Amino acid sequence: MVTLQSIKQIIAENSAAEALEKLQPIIDELKMRENFDSRGDALLAVVLAEKGKLMWKLGDKAEAISCYEASAQEDPTGPGALLLEHSNGIMDYFNPDLLNP
Repeated sequence: MVTLQSIKQIIAENSAAEALEKLQPIIDELKMRENFDSRGDALLAVVLAEKGKLMWKLGDKAEAISCYEASAQEDPTGPGALLLEHSNGIMDYFNPDLLNP
């Protein structure tokens, strides 16, 4: 059984690339069944947000934002929605004065 604690443990004990490999089967499993734990947390939303963080860390910002969007669709008040808002703010930031002083 997948729990929030086991997801965090996978991320803590592995490199980003290894954690992504181990999280993908969990994501697939959660998409096939009820994805809420005993406390009512939407585990799929959490796993997708964590996958997005790992993708961002690896430099794949487009895939990270896609993961955040999927997480926000699963749980609009979850961590993916906030991460999506922050990453969109980062991507929208543009200051031409900083480019060529």
